[in-house]
Amino acid sequence: ITGLAEFADKILQFKQNTLYVINVSRQIEVLESTHKHKGVSNPAAICKTDYGIAWANEHGCYLYDGRKVVDLLEKGGIRRIKESVWSSFVAAPMVGYFPQKRQLIIVNSQTASGAGACYIYDMVTASWTNAADGTFEDANKSNFIIWYTGQLVHATSAIVKGWSDASAVSSDVDFQTKDIDFGHPSVRKKIYKVYLTY
Repeated sequence: ITGLAEFADKILQFKQNTLYVINVSRQIEVLESTHKHKGVSNPAAICKTDYGIAWANEHGCYLYDGRKVVDLLEKGGIRRIKESVWSSFVAAPMVGYFPQKRQLIIVNSQTASGAGACYIYDMVTASWTNAADGTFEDANKSNFIIWYTGQLVHATSAIVKGWSDASAVSSDVDFQTKDIDFGHPSVRKKIYKVYLTY
């Protein structure tokens, strides 16, 4: 067993490659479902949110809402982050929940071997943001916890560090969209002005 989590009357038992959902609402525990390739490598890859239990592994990022396991990397049957990009990003992930903004923070590695990069998933807008390398210190990190002040924190050595979503100046912006053909593919178009609202 690599991790345990509880949600309502269910226990989520994680192994390296498999997730078992166990119903404990009766006197006898009942194995409710088995999910292959949904396991975790370490307990820091699991966190509790307002929406259920969230976790990440090399195959994806998931949420158990009490009824079903949802892959947060998919929307409408379309993968939002390529498998190759995600699997090269994740090593020994660390997942935390930032309650003020209702965001999941997925750090690429809990160990010192990672680049300190993270992905941020916004539960309200169901959108992903890729943060740069060095967002987190390249050191062995504890799991995330929510401090008594409501702040999301983790520790490196004996130093407690809080998650901050304060913006910083950057000229290294890369904005990508799907192919926009205005309803007429294979026809040359000239765009003179673009308005961007964010």
